[in-house]
Amino acid sequence: MRTSQKIIRHLHLGTVTLRKLRQSRNMKISVRPEGVLVTMPLYVSFGEAEGFLDNHTDWALQAMKRLVDKKAKAQTTFTPDTEFGTYSRKVQLIPAERHSVHVDIRPGLVEIYYPAARQINDPALQATIRKAVEHAWRVEAHEVLPARLQQLAAQHGLYYKKLTIRSSRTCWGSCSPDNSINLSLHLMHLPDHLIDYIILHELCHTVHKNHGDAFWDLLDRVTQKKAREYAKQLRAHSTRIY
Repeated sequence: MRTSQKIIRHLHLGTVTLRKLRQSRNMKISVRPEGVLVTMPLYVSFGEAEGFLDNHTDWALQAMKRLVDKKAKAQTTFTPDTEFGTYSRKVQLIPAERHSVHVDIRPGLVEIYYPAARQINDPALQATIRKAVEHAWRVEAHEVLPARLQQLAAQHGLYYKKLTIRSSRTCWGSCSPDNSINLSLHLMHLPDHLIDYIILHELCHTVHKNHGDAFWDLLDRVTQKKAREYAKQLRAHSTRIY
């Protein structure tokens, strides 16, 4: 079976995924929050796709800039009045007489204490608050993902070696050749049905190591024929914007 995907490191664009799709009729470049994707018909070689990418690098760079600008506009500016929640907790920002940010995570609540003497909209402080929120997501990922992975694997008779939770922003998950599964803590941004979709996607890779017809047939079966619908919904979400 021919390899259906290749990941390369482009000099100007960073990590780029080259993906062969049976429904593709032409080569196409998509710039997404998780990275650059080049799709192509099955008969096109990866070398041809890399040449196509080189010829359209300027366009891709401009698209990446537009995405960054859109992210900056969409990004939350945290203040004590901001209404924000993680997967299962409400986030509260509390000014305090202290020199650094402190996070207290408890059931249903994340309290982030920040130095009252600092301007809340200071970019460095905002970045630190985002790290605190990310820490809460990491805690929740360890609370939720191992049990859900185990449950779905047992439900569908699929087997994996181990689970690692990472802070990956380039992909939602992956499956290694020895069937070890990696999941991004940023799954905690997603609704439950898309969390399940990503977990099932990686579990299906324990059987099929590519994105061929057999893989999609299996994924469609375990998602009640909603694999492509869920894949489309996932494109509206990002590991980067909050």
